[in-house]
Amino acid sequence: MPRTAGPLPQEAIDYLQAKRIKPGFDYRDVWREEHAGAFTVAKMTELDMLSDMRDSLSEALKKGTTLRAWSKQVTPELQRRGWWGMQEAVDPLTGRKGLVQLGSPRRLRTIYEANLRSARAAGQWERIQRTKATHPYLLYTLGPSAHHRPQHVDWSGTLLPIEDEFWRYAMPPNGYGCKCGVRQVSKVEYGRLRDKGYQDPLAPQILDDQGLPTGHREQRLVPVKIDAPVLKWRKWVNRRTGEIEHVVEGIDPGWDTNPGQAARRQQLAREFMRSVNRAPALAGAEALQQVLPTIVDDLDSAYKEWVDAIASGELDRVGGRRTIGALTPQLVQALKQKVGVQATTAGLTIEQREVTHLMAEARKGHKAMTMGQVRNLVRYLANPRAVIWDASGRHPALLYVFEPVIRTDREYGRLAVRIDFAKDGATINAVRSGAIVVRANLEQPGMVRLDEGEAL
Repeated sequence: MPRTAGPLPQEAIDYLQAKRIKPGFDYRDVWREEHAGAFTVAKMTELDMLSDMRDSLSEALKKGTTLRAWSKQVTPELQRRGWWGMQEAVDPLTGRKGLVQLGSPRRLRTIYEANLRSARAAGQWERIQRTKATHPYLLYTLGPSAHHRPQHVDWSGTLLPIEDEFWRYAMPPNGYGCKCGVRQVSKVEYGRLRDKGYQDPLAPQILDDQGLPTGHREQRLVPVKIDAPVLKWRKWVNRRTGEIEHVVEGIDPGWDTNPGQAARRQQLAREFMRSVNRAPALAGAEALQQVLPTIVDDLDSAYKEWVDAIASGELDRVGGRRTIGALTPQLVQALKQKVGVQATTAGLTIEQREVTHLMAEARKGHKAMTMGQVRNLVRYLANPRAVIWDASGRHPALLYVFEPVIRTDREYGRLAVRIDFAKDGATINAVRSGAIVVRANLEQPGMVRLDEGEAL
């Protein structure tokens, strides 16, 4: 890390200062929002302290304050406020108490470097968008680190149009400690680089007589790669939430987003839903109630794109889970007061395999949901016709009822949601089935209406 960051461009500072405050106990609680639309520090759960930390860091990066100077400035204040060293703390998601690491020189370094590089990348992306008419290409370059991830070495020298999908995932930085970057290239320079290669200051030194690397690096001319690298994906399970993600090999989980595309509304809607799913039930429900009108369209679009990708076979069969809705505060309280169920989280999730099952049932017809209804789950969960607790069967479930699906007042669609469903070491609320039912099926003994809507 250089001794001084140098003053950041205004675009980068604007990006950092615009980040909303997002408390999180574990880095996986807000692991992608950290690089998109939220400022977060793991284990820092007080809003005022987070706000002060963001403002202090923004000011330091704006002035080009070094890591050492900034750490010296903030350490006494963090110690005064009790956020330092190893301390006992309660995880708000699990309720477990244990020793956790709060402030330390190493953590301050991570906070400083992660935000510095993300802000720089975001500011650079804004400038790239302004000048892409004359400089429409980007060249991936390695940073000055002593050691590099093998994939980053493979990507070095990649020369692609700005609009290429590769930059959506692999725009540096691509992990903690990653110092890779990009250089914007004009149309004229693109032709020259394509024909002659580029000067790589970190090319591996090769023994001429044997063709083997010496372990040293040297500056020399190397060919560029004008075909997009084939990204390899691996399954990654967030043990905090039970959600299954697919992350690019060579990119740390949570860094596979372009910081400069933080305004991608669909992704921010998804990330907000993740945070709802990770928060204690009432807090998550209240948070979503406030912002749902502003994100429901984007959440709906993102979910439909996912369903369409599943239907087209673009996704493999290893699984995946999305948070596509949430309990309301009224439902959280009604579950506790009327049926004695204390929900752990407000998020309502669905697994890829369940979507696949619903689509398979849709093709059979009869009492199954239609494909159009499968694509509309976000809307049904956001605005149900009724919500009923069903304890009549083997597995009690929360039934979300939506409007009659044909021109009769006797048939309804219903989604069955298991509350506090154990999956991959996490406790979640999961959509487990969907069907078309008659009104009598919603009025069985053991069923309790939880919402205060009009009668069916």
